[in-house]
Amino acid sequence: MDEFRLLGPLEAVVDGTPVQLAAAKPRALLALLLLNRNRVLSTERLIDELWGDDPPAQATKTLQVYVSQLRKGLGGGRLLTRPTGYLLRVEPGELDLERFEELVAQARTQPAPEARDTLAQALALWRGAPERVAAGLDELRANTYEDWLHASVESGEPVIPQLEELVAREPLRERPRALLMLALYRAGRQADALELFRRTRELFVDQLGIEPGPDLRELQQAMLRQDTDLRLQPVAREAPVPQRGRRTWLLAAAALVVLAAAGVTAALLAHDGSGKSAAPTPTTTGPSSELRSFVFTLENFLQQSHEGRAEATRVLAGAFDCSLSPQVAAAQLDSVQENRQSLLEQLAALRVPDDRPALRVADRLQQAIHASISADWIYRDWLRAHTQCVRGSRPPAKARRADARATAVKARFLRRSSRRGPASGCVRRCGRWSAPRRRWRSRSARRSSGRSTCAR
Repeated sequence: MDEFRLLGPLEAVVDGTPVQLAAAKPRALLALLLLNRNRVLSTERLIDELWGDDPPAQATKTLQVYVSQLRKGLGGGRLLTRPTGYLLRVEPGELDLERFEELVAQARTQPAPEARDTLAQALALWRGAPERVAAGLDELRANTYEDWLHASVESGEPVIPQLEELVAREPLRERPRALLMLALYRAGRQADALELFRRTRELFVDQLGIEPGPDLRELQQAMLRQDTDLRLQPVAREAPVPQRGRRTWLLAAAALVVLAAAGVTAALLAHDGSGKSAAPTPTTTGPSSELRSFVFTLENFLQQSHEGRAEATRVLAGAFDCSLSPQVAAAQLDSVQENRQSLLEQLAALRVPDDRPALRVADRLQQAIHASISADWIYRDWLRAHTQCVRGSRPPAKARRADARATAVKARFLRRSSRRGPASGCVRRCGRWSAPRRRWRSRSARRSSGRSTCAR
């Protein structure tokens, strides 16, 4: 099969032999005909595209010479003359741009994880910058890359570095900024997401004299409301097989946080705000608005904590499989920890209703968070001590102990929140918890002061 490639430097292969197109104008002519394949391009348009406002005196004759050169390279019956111009016949499957467009259209009908993979296949067809006359394809490529980033964010994939790079390269494009805001928010970096909006507004007002568009403004307002629609929607995935025992705790810890969210929410909402179980009868008014608001906020914290945990897991896995050097992994882990600090501070400052189960759940959650923090700091310090790949190395014993403790604390948090059914079992136990709000706040203050920590 003959092949034509526009997604990068122009290439044509006929009967297995590359067509030599050294001169700029014949290359540009072929690119124009491929962009408008199987359609007639008028002589006037071709002259205008090739020479702009300054065509040569014999432009029509020169164009005919270029057409003759192309016919020799492409073979007979492909480049056809029509009364008003020329038509290049291209069969299905011969042009890489056609395959690219098919994959992009296919991705629009797929769920986020499948769309992400399909768009990655489409982007892999690119080999570099297109010909000058096909420069419009650069915008198509940019939009597709943004689609891939969007699908990645919706799939829960860690693409914050790629989004930050894109925003730096294209500072006035709104969509990358919106995606970066959403990715930061879902990674537990709410303060960074809102700060990005502030900087965006300042940039747009200073350089363009306009406010950010309605999509960005609505996204900022949704973040201030902690809108539940911003949460990552659960996606069914095949669980990865842990490689070596040192990674097992990472997967287990992340799963525990997700499972805990449903149990905690159901258990607390089963209360009427007084520490007693509320039977679901037609006359029951349900939990107080204060308790309901607390539960929804806590559920949001749990989701953000899990997403931050996924980022740390990615960094540590990269260190162990040598896709990241120890120093780069340590720096990224440090950045993850610092950025998740805002989530911990929000949790410490969270107003807890005067309800014993709510107080106890908040206290248990902080215990689980701090156990996870301790493990991450140990791994970061261990990575800093290495200069080469740590594949095959054993982390220090204290790191493994911290792993085990973090997993055990989270397991207790889960059991106390959802054992014997997510509502009734927890309600009975919650009624016996007696940690006063004052003690919880002072403990939070002690833990959040004096060291930089984050929510796992």
